[in-house]
Amino acid sequence: MIYPNLFSPIRIGPVALKNRIAHIATVTNLGRANRITERQIEYYAARARGGAAMIITEGLVVHPTSLPQPAVIDLTEPSNGDALARMAEAVESHDCRLLGQLWHVGRQQLWNPVGSPWGVSHQPDALSWTVPHVMNTAEIKEIVEAFVNGAKRLQEAGFSGAELHGAHGYLITQFLSPWCNARDDEYGGDLEGRTRFLREIMAAIRAECGSGFLLGLKMPADEGVAGGIDLEEAIRITHRLAKTGHLDYIAYSQGNFSLSLENHVPDMHWQPGPFIHLHRSIMAAAPGVPVMALGKIVSAEQGERILADGAGDLIGMSRALIADPELPQKAAAGNDDAVRPCIYCNICWGEIHAGKPIACLLNTGLSAGSEVIRPIPPTPARRRVVVVGAGLAGLAAAAAAVARGHDVVLVGASADLGGKALLESRLPGHGEMSKAIAYLYRQIGGGGAIRFQLGETASAENVLGLEPDVVVLATGSHMRAPVLEDGSEGMVDLRQAVRSLLADETRRPSTAVIFDQDHTAPTYAAVELAAQRHEKVVLITPRVQIARSVPYVSAIGVYRRLYGLRVEIVLAASPVRLRNGRLVWRNAFNGETGETEGVGLAAYATPRIADDGLAGPLRAEGVEVHLVGDCYAPRNPLAAIHEGHALGQRL
Repeated sequence: MIYPNLFSPIRIGPVALKNRIAHIATVTNLGRANRITERQIEYYAARARGGAAMIITEGLVVHPTSLPQPAVIDLTEPSNGDALARMAEAVESHDCRLLGQLWHVGRQQLWNPVGSPWGVSHQPDALSWTVPHVMNTAEIKEIVEAFVNGAKRLQEAGFSGAELHGAHGYLITQFLSPWCNARDDEYGGDLEGRTRFLREIMAAIRAECGSGFLLGLKMPADEGVAGGIDLEEAIRITHRLAKTGHLDYIAYSQGNFSLSLENHVPDMHWQPGPFIHLHRSIMAAAPGVPVMALGKIVSAEQGERILADGAGDLIGMSRALIADPELPQKAAAGNDDAVRPCIYCNICWGEIHAGKPIACLLNTGLSAGSEVIRPIPPTPARRRVVVVGAGLAGLAAAAAAVARGHDVVLVGASADLGGKALLESRLPGHGEMSKAIAYLYRQIGGGGAIRFQLGETASAENVLGLEPDVVVLATGSHMRAPVLEDGSEGMVDLRQAVRSLLADETRRPSTAVIFDQDHTAPTYAAVELAAQRHEKVVLITPRVQIARSVPYVSAIGVYRRLYGLRVEIVLAASPVRLRNGRLVWRNAFNGETGETEGVGLAAYATPRIADDGLAGPLRAEGVEVHLVGDCYAPRNPLAAIHEGHALGQRL
C-alpha cells in the first residue's frame, strides 16, 4: 500500500473507520430557508463516494438564539427530520460514518442585525463588536438541553455521532477561554468552572444517546489572542475533558473571530500544515483519545507523514476535499497526479462569507450542481476549434473541447502556458497558482487532438489561416490608464511593472506608488514585490479601505503583511498629476491634495477593458466565434475557468 498509515483502519469509540481521512465541518450555504436541500445531501454523498472514512457536517444550529441565516441548517426545524435521514443514508451507505456538528454561535453576531445573541460574558464579539445578552443559569441549562436534543435527533436519523463545535470563538469556546469568560459563578473562573458547560453537555449526551453514539469535540489548540487559549491552556483543558471518558476524539482548529481568524483557514501564503506541531504537543494530554490533525493538509502524502510522525490519529481535510471529493480513492490507487488540487486561494470561504453557495476555482462540478463524475459526451460532429489565449479560460475551454473529441489548436502569445495567472504565480506567496495551470494542462487529453501554437500574437489573418470551424477567444483584458492632468508623465500598467520588477532584482532607493482600483489578492502580492525592490511603497485607493475583493480571512493577512512592510496606505484618494518624480493625489471627499516625492515607479491596477478586438473581423468572415473569461467581461479566475469549461462542453 502506498500510504499504509493513512489507509489503515482505526476504531474511534463505538465505530470502525476504513481509513484515517475525515471531511471536517465546512459551511456550504447550500441550505434554503434553514432547511436541508438535495444539493446539500449530494455534497456529502460525493465525498463519501470519494473514499473519506468520516464526514462531519457543517454546523447545525441547536437553538434559536444561534441566529441562523437562511442557508444555515436549523436542527430544531421539524421538517428537516426526513432530510437528515436521507443524508445519513446517502453517506453511511458508502461505508462512511456521518457526524452532525452541533453548533451555537454565542455572541458571534454574524447575520441578524436585530436579534439578541446569547453569550457567556459582557465582552463584545471580536468581529462585529456586538455585546450579547449574558446568559443566566437557567438559560445555560436550556442550551445544554438543546445540544442534547440535537444529538438525539441525529441519532434517530441514523447518524453515527456528533461533533461539538468548541472552536473559532463560538459559544463553547466562549466558556472555555479565559479571554472571554469573565463569569464569577460556577461556569467561570478556574478550569473546573470554565469547562463545566461543556462537561454537562457531554455527560447529558452520553446519558441520552449511550455509548454507541460517537461524540467528538473541535476546540482550539491556540486561539491566537493574548490571554486566550494557548497551547499550555489547551493541554490543561484537553486533559480535564479526556478524564470524563465521554469523548471519542478531539480535533484542534486554530483562531477565533479576532484577527487570528486567518489561522482558521491558512491560505496560499502559509506553508502546509502550519499547526501540526501543536497537535503533536497536545496528544499526550489525552491518552487513549484519538486526535484529529487539521489545517492546510494538502495531500495524502502529507497526511501519511503526519501519521507516521505521531502528530495525529486522524487526518482532517476540508478544502482539499472541496476541490476533489475523490482524493482518497485516487491516492489509494496511487493516482495522485489525477487529484484536482486545492490552491488555497480561499475563494470557497469568500463565497460562503458573502452568503453565496460554496464554489471552488477548479471544481466546476461543485458550482454546476452535480459532482457525479461523468465523461464529457463525445461530439456528434468533430470540428476544428481554435482557442486563442492560453490563460485559465483558454486552457479550460481547450481541455473540455478536446474531451468532446474536437481537433483543437491552442494559440498563445507567450511561449508559456498560463497567461496572466502564470505571472501571478511568480508573485510573493502566490506560487500555488501554478498548480491550477498544471492541472488544466493535464486535463488536455482524451478523445480529440490538440496542437499548441505558442509564442506569437494572434491576428485575424493567421487565425483564419488555421481554417477553424469555430474560434474561442480567451484573449483576456487590459487595465485602463487613469486620467491625469495635462502634462503628466503617466503611469504604467501594474502587470508591466511586475514583469520589470521580476526581471531586475536591484534594490532601488526610490518610492513605488501603486494606484489600486482592483482590490484583489494579486495586486497586494505585487505591492509586496514592489516593497522588496523599492525603499518605500505608497498604496493609493479611492475606497475607504483596501482588499475589498479578498476573502476576509485572507484580507487579514494582506493587512498584516503590508503593515509589516511599512507600506504607506492612502485611502479615499486618486492620483491627479505626476511630474519629475512627484505624484500628487486628491482626496475623494474633501478635495484636499497630498503628494509623494522621489517616485521611481508609478503603476495602476484599475478596472479592465476586454481584449475582444479579434471578434469583429473573424465574424465578418463568417466564422463562429465565442468569447470566454475576461475577453467576454473582465472578472476573476473563478469565472474564467468555469466559463471556459462550460463553453468547451457545449461545442
